[in-house]
Amino acid sequence: MRAISITVGRPGAALRDVPEPQRRRGEVLLRTLYTGICGTDRGLVNNQLPFARPPPGSGDLIIGHEALARVEDVDPGTRLRKGSLVVPMVRRPGKCLNCLVGRQDNCSDGDFVEAGIRGLDGFMRDYFTDDPTYLVRVDDESLGMLAVLAEPLKNVVKAYDVYDLVSRRSIPNCRDGSRSCLTVTIAGAGPIGMLFAMLFSSIGMDVKMFSRHDPEGRLAELASRMGAEYFLREDRSKQLPQSDVFVETTGSPEVAMDGIRALRPNGVAILFGTAPGGSEPLTGQDVIDIVERNITIIGTVDGAKEHYIRALNYLSSWKDSYPGVLKSMITSVVKPEESLDVLARRPAGEIKTVIDWQ
Repeated sequence: MRAISITVGRPGAALRDVPEPQRRRGEVLLRTLYTGICGTDRGLVNNQLPFARPPPGSGDLIIGHEALARVEDVDPGTRLRKGSLVVPMVRRPGKCLNCLVGRQDNCSDGDFVEAGIRGLDGFMRDYFTDDPTYLVRVDDESLGMLAVLAEPLKNVVKAYDVYDLVSRRSIPNCRDGSRSCLTVTIAGAGPIGMLFAMLFSSIGMDVKMFSRHDPEGRLAELASRMGAEYFLREDRSKQLPQSDVFVETTGSPEVAMDGIRALRPNGVAILFGTAPGGSEPLTGQDVIDIVERNITIIGTVDGAKEHYIRALNYLSSWKDSYPGVLKSMITSVVKPEESLDVLARRPAGEIKTVIDWQ
């Protein structure tokens, strides 16, 4: 069968023929339908992620952590049945207390593995086997390919939970008791930025998002269709608007600090993006402002099974309430044989590329 793998420590990816997996008792045999490509995959292919590691005893790692798969074979009595659609979870638990209660997204000792990233083969292959504990059933089969967005969206759902928790230290100054008078500014208009915009917009907050590019106006159109405002920021000369929440998805420390400096009192910064380059000094005045304005800075990663389930529920709702928006986010669908160039470098105009394994 086909699989896309890397040799950890070297740049480049290859489409290889590998043996088909053999299902053991208690496991589920799955056929991969679609896998999404994200910045992490490109970081792996270009040998830019120092935490990448292959499974024990191997030098190669099958990549891919955003997937939709169909159950091919399963033990009788399992909640899943043959033909069920599932989204596999990425992170698998280590031995800390958080991991032992299903919250490996909050692992406290780093003793976890992640499919397609560190210590565990991923889903860019025709078939794989898995423990049903780490499979999330897709009840709304009409989602089809859109279900592959559940993996990035679960990160957004978890980030919102953390924001919701820390934001309760103060009372929003909204006369209707909601958060409708609060402004969110989102840096980056890739898939994660778009999903953050949809989530915050769906609860009635005023959403603004920006990036450095929009040559054909596609991002502005999508933002408008989801109830958000899009603007270009090609360099730091354009001052960011004041906001109550700032979401950084690009990994730029310069952009992160610009957003933090533009927060109103009691504001919250959500840092999600990661990138190896860039620098920005934190001045004494910055520290004073963060303290005096009661600014909270959140770093967040991954999500738990509950976040995958809620992500799928959001996708089912949004495909009707934001008709065509989710589908427009998938800007390209390629076959595995066509995917290596796309994995190495982001095509112009891409929001999300999906690999079709059928």
